[in-house]
Amino acid sequence: MGKKLILLLAALLAMCMGAAAEDAPVLVDRINHPEAAFSFDPETELLEIVFPQELNVDSAVIRCGGQVMLIDCASRAMAQRMVNLLEQLGVTEVDFVAISHPHYDHIDGLEQIAQAVKIHELRVGHPAGETGNLDKALAVCKKYEIPVSWYGDGDVWSLGDTRIDVWLKGDDAWGLNDRSAVMRLQFGERTALFCADAESRLQRRLAEVIPPEILDVDVMKYPHHGKSALLWDFYTATSPVFAVITNNNGRSALDSRTFLDKNSVPWAITVPGYVRLRTDGATWLADRLAMDKPIVVNK
Repeated sequence: MGKKLILLLAALLAMCMGAAAEDAPVLVDRINHPEAAFSFDPETELLEIVFPQELNVDSAVIRCGGQVMLIDCASRAMAQRMVNLLEQLGVTEVDFVAISHPHYDHIDGLEQIAQAVKIHELRVGHPAGETGNLDKALAVCKKYEIPVSWYGDGDVWSLGDTRIDVWLKGDDAWGLNDRSAVMRLQFGERTALFCADAESRLQRRLAEVIPPEILDVDVMKYPHHGKSALLWDFYTATSPVFAVITNNNGRSALDSRTFLDKNSVPWAITVPGYVRLRTDGATWLADRLAMDKPIVVNK
């Protein structure tokens, strides 16, 4: 029985019996099925991942155990959308920001976020001077007195009870997208993979060197804003049951949407509203939050 069929049967059983089936991944997908009924025990600790309404850039808020991290911080033009999300979530302090790679659409929004909330640390996996965008971000850290640390392949972080494995598997000669840091989050039995802008070479490398039982995940932040289909070996190794595409619904994401539909993987794009994923370690709940403020694009 395939993983996705197990998922569907487990979800249906959970809805009918009011309990999640053991030993099977469970996803309650209110984005594609708003009628799905489910709620967490209000006393249970959750891992929460929220994506702002952004187009062709990356940033996400991760919360667990009273701690907050950001993976990437968008472009300058889109950063206000992250600021609005942080305000709506009531976040005033961020324990750390982890930059997957220093392209402008992942790092240039740092200063606007630093103006809005207290950032306690910036974590970077690429050397100073890698890009002008990184050097500007380091200058922002100096201005706002944000400590900077450098991470490496195989580092393990924690956020509450969430374990975060960090992989830097690209060769030095590869382009920056294929030297992105890929981050795997695990909370209880549930897992999520942030693929940054991994293109075919990095996807192939990950499929070759990461044990299959580790690379097999529940939720995937689709690589490179969904601008191309997943490499087949990487897709079969990860076998996601839900994907988030940091894109609008335009033609640049058409291939990724078609690929996911063909393989019966439900997905969400980061428009409209905020895509939110929560888990108690046994069940994923995917839904959307309405925005308190209208969208803003800074010129």
